[in-house]
Amino acid sequence: MSYEYKLVFDDPSLMQSVVRALKSSDSLVEDKGREIFLKDQLLQSSAKYDVRLILENDSSIWLEVNSKAVGLYGLMMGALEGGIVRCYEDGDLHDQMSLKEAFRIKA
Repeated sequence: MSYEYKLVFDDPSLMQSVVRALKSSDSLVEDKGREIFLKDQLLQSSAKYDVRLILENDSSIWLEVNSKAVGLYGLMMGALEGGIVRCYEDGDLHDQMSLKEAFRIKA
């Protein structure tokens, strides 16, 4: 079962920086331009990918998470470098949640 979230960045350059960091990581499985597939190196799952990103525009990304992804959460947080991204479950702007929750990590 996968979960989908819309990530909204206040700063398009931050989003570009995050995307570059993810694409250059060892977690990258496939890069189809606007669609990026990542595997969590800590998970060692048999799935083709653990996380898929779909670049929507210059300030938002759709995030699909297939399973708990502690390593990819850490990678994303490192790429954010303290920057802010808002995360909305199923793209519902009234249902904001933390990035940690989106990566299926319990508090």
